[in-house]
Formats: sequence, structure tokens, C-alpha cells
Amino acid sequence: MTASIEPTHTQTGDRRRGFGWLTVLLVAAAGVYCGARWHASIGPRLGMHAAKGDAADDHEARGSAELWTCSMHPQVIQDHPGLCPICHMQLTPLNVDEHDAPQTAATADSGTGSRLVIDPAVVQNMGVRVAVVTEGPLQRSLRLVGYLDEAQPNTSEINLLVSGWVRRLYASTEGQHVEAGEPLFDLYSPELQLGVEELIAARRARAANLSATASTLYSAAARKLELLGLDPRQIEILGKLDQAPASITFTSPVTGHVTEKPIVEGAGVKAGDRVLRIVDHSTLWLDAQVFEKDLPFVALGQRVTAATASRPDDTVSGEIIFIHPHVDIATRTALVRVSIPNPSFLLKPGMYATVRLESRIKERAVLVPREAIIDAGDRKIAFVAKAVGHFEPRDVKTGLAGADGNIEILEGLAAGETVVTSGQFLLDSESRLREAVQKYLNEKRRLKAPTADVPPAPERQERVDAVVAAYLELSAALGKEQTSSEPFDAGMLIDAAHALHGAVSGSAEKSTALELATAAEALRGVALDRQREEFKTLSAKVIALVEATPLSAAVAETLYVMECPMIGGEWLQTTPEVANPFYGSEMKQCGSVVSAIPLSGK
Repeated sequence: MTASIEPTHTQTGDRRRGFGWLTVLLVAAAGVYCGARWHASIGPRLGMHAAKGDAADDHEARGSAELWTCSMHPQVIQDHPGLCPICHMQLTPLNVDEHDAPQTAATADSGTGSRLVIDPAVVQNMGVRVAVVTEGPLQRSLRLVGYLDEAQPNTSEINLLVSGWVRRLYASTEGQHVEAGEPLFDLYSPELQLGVEELIAARRARAANLSATASTLYSAAARKLELLGLDPRQIEILGKLDQAPASITFTSPVTGHVTEKPIVEGAGVKAGDRVLRIVDHSTLWLDAQVFEKDLPFVALGQRVTAATASRPDDTVSGEIIFIHPHVDIATRTALVRVSIPNPSFLLKPGMYATVRLESRIKERAVLVPREAIIDAGDRKIAFVAKAVGHFEPRDVKTGLAGADGNIEILEGLAAGETVVTSGQFLLDSESRLREAVQKYLNEKRRLKAPTADVPPAPERQERVDAVVAAYLELSAALGKEQTSSEPFDAGMLIDAAHALHGAVSGSAEKSTALELATAAEALRGVALDRQREEFKTLSAKVIALVEATPLSAAVAETLYVMECPMIGGEWLQTTPEVANPFYGSEMKQCGSVVSAIPLSGK
């Protein structure tokens, strides 16, 4: 007999509840583990690799406050919401954690300049592409457009040296082609008839009398006809006649096309009149316009190829024979003339032609793709790719643009380095934004730091107060709406700056005071606009003085450090209301408070 023990309902329920609690605990532990792993990995994906000590100091320095920036002008950073002082758009929140730490880590990482550190996954999403800096010949392929014209040395004009009447005109149509020696027109001229009769008579006399006198008379008669425009071969034929013909036939001296025909049959002409103009088109000129930046690639004697619209597949070659010494002010181009052979007369004057020119100006040059250079106007920047996700902005100096979209690098890059060719504008925007945030935070830390531990001597304190007081008075005057173009009198500030320079003793203090006095002197005797420009340098010197020397409460209760992101300058005020001293009647409200320096009790 076999006994079996069946579990009761109570035991089964307890066992199921035990398994359920165990499952819940396992799921909770897995969630905590995954959350910790996700939190640990999200920081690097945002590109932040700052040291723990630096991050802690930064967090302590800025607290949990949120910064605000402008999407159009990322250099504008404020610690409160509002409108952008440049474009007046609504500011958007900016998390300091995303931009402060990378700049600190990047500066420490580079050693020579700031380096941008971005997670490789983010780099891929930004579409960053790179290329290697190469070294090779600097060559350029130019494509020019010009038109064909007559070659000036191939132009001949038929001018008469004797008066008469045109009895018959053989070259009767403009554009007619004539060969050298072909008849152009028959001219009746009494003067020519008389000359021919004298030639015939001299010939007869020479035949009857072989004396030297008869030969001289013949030579004189032939010379007279030559001076009247007949060629020696024609004179010889006329001398053999028995009597002078009624008209003389004039022939073409060159082969070419009749381009001008101001005469008709029966017209009377005078000595000196131009009766025909003949141009030889066996050689044409191709005049092309070359931009100023491409002139270094053009030289005399250089061979080029050209093609016309009527014969695009039939190219001809020519040689550059002339480069105009002047550049046209309106088009910024210079004329380059090419001599084109045209033996078959297929090319016509007035045709447009496309010119291709291959030139090599340097055998060895450092070259990068043109798209790798960001042209900011006063500076040019390239991003150098270092390690994975590490990019270094580099100031470069460029030269001439070469073939295949390359550009010459004179300074800033070396062959073998890797530069960013796509997505660099996103990197530049990120770099500028982090730089602006870092600058803002550094300014806050700098102005919070104590200016000096030991109070200055009473005489020096008085001189410093006098300089700052005179500066604040001038700052307030420049900050008002401009109603006159007369410059302000900066004599009080200049005298106070020189007095401070005479009161200090240390070499470092002497240097600071001298720079301040020099900046103040720059305001003397100059126009108002120039004073506003020089006031930027002066303000920097005064702010440096305030940072180094505590002021007494006699100057003001509080000084406000103001900044204008549009002009990139700072100045001091006694009130927080913006009164920009760098502008005249407009942009007076451009700026914001960077920090406040309380002076009471110091």
C-alpha cells in the first residue's frame, strides 16, 4: 500500500506568493542597475569629460541656476530670461552643465588652445566628414569667356596720294574677300596721265639716246609715279605703253576682307582720302576677361585652348600675347589677349569663345579642400580632428585657390593633419557657444574674487578714486543720446591718470598706470566717433584697475560692469540701466549687466 501526500490549498497559495515577491525584488534590482548604467553613460554622450574636481568646483560656483541665450546670437549669455539685446528675440534656457565642463576639460586637454570634445555618436549624427591635408603642386584650371576681334597689326587702309574720279569699282561690297594683287578700282586722274606720258617720253628718249641724262629723266619719271601711289611692277608695265591709258587700276597690297568702303563708282576723290579698309583675318585676337584673383595664374606666352559656340567640338590653340596693365574698377577684371591662328577663315570676328587655361604656379604647396575653411571675415578657421571625438579650432592663413576645389595653406596647418570638411559649422557654433558660456562664468568668478587684501595708501587711494570718478562722468556723458558731434573734454580724466602714474612705485603698478594714462591720452583732440572707439580700450584699463585696487565708498555705492555683445566691449556704470557709450543715437540699450561690485564699507 503506497501513501501519497497532496499539497493543500494553503500551502500552494503561500508558495505562489513567495515566488511573486521574489520576482518583484528581482525586477526592482534590475531597474536600479539599468538606471545607474544609463545615468553613468549619458554624460559622455553629451560630450562632457571634465575632471571630477573641476566639475564639483564649477557646480559649486554656479549653483543650480540656469543660463539663458539667444538662438541667433549664442555669444549673448544671461542668468535671467528676457530679450536678446541684438535682435530682440526671446532668450531660450541653456543648461550650464552641457557647456561649462567641456570647455574646462578642453583647455586642459590641448595645452596650446581650446579643444572641443564630443561623443563619437554625436559626431556621426552631425554628419562630420574629414580629409587629410596634402602637399603637392598648386595648379589651376581657368575657364574664361571672351570674343574674337580683328588683329590690329593686320589692318591696311587704302589712301590716295592723288586726286581723281573712280571709273570702276571692283571691291564693291563690304566683307568681300580680296587677294593680294587683285584689282580694287580704276581711277581717272589727269595728274597720273601726265606722269605716265612723261614716263613714256623718257623711255623713248633713253632708247634713242643712251646718254646718262636720258636715263636720269626716266628714273625721275618712274619715281614720280611711285610717289603718286603706283607700285614698281605697275610702273614698269605703264612705261612700255605707247600712250597713257585713260584710267589707272589700283590693286590690293594684302589679302583680306574689305571692312569699310566709303566710295562708289563715279565718286570723286582727293589726295589723302581713305577709299578702302582691308583686314587680314588669317590671325584673330581673342580678348578675354580674367578676374583679379586669377591674374597670378596668367602669364605672357602661355598656351590656351578655345572653342566657339558654332564649333564646340573643334578647339583651337593660341598664345597669350598681351595682359592689360589695369584692372577695371567696376568688373574687377583685366583684359587678356590671345592670338588665334585662322588660316581657313572659319572663325569670324565678333564670335564668342570659351577659353580654357591650365596653369601651375607652385611645385609644392600645402593644400586642403576649400570647404574645410570657415571664413569669418577678419579670420579664417579650420577644425583639426585629433583623437576620436576631439576637434581643435585652428586659425589659418590661406593663399591661392587651386584646382579640384583645393586651397593653399600658408600658415596654421601641416601636411598629414586631418581637417573637418563637413559639419564644421556645427562644430564652430558649438565652440562659440561653449566659449561664451565659459567667458560668462569666468567673469562671474573673477568679479566675485577679492580685489586686494591690503588697502592702498591714502594718497594712492585718492588718486585711484579720482581716476574712476572722472571715468564714470565721461561714461555717463557718452551713454546719453547724441545731440551734438562735438567731442567731449577728457582733460580731467587725463590729468587724474597722469597723477596716478606719478603716485605708484612698483614696476607692475607703473606699467598698469602708464597703459591707463596712454589710453586716456588717446581721447584728447579727436573726433567724437574716434573717442567712442578709444573708450573701449580705456574701459578695459579702468576695469583692470578696479580689479586690482579696492575703491572707497566716495566713488559710488555700487559699480555695475556692463557688456555689449555687439561690439564686444565692457564698461562701468553707477546704475544698472544700460546706457551704451560705444554708440551715438542708436543701439544705446545694447548691453546687459555682467556683475555688480558693491563699494560701501570698503
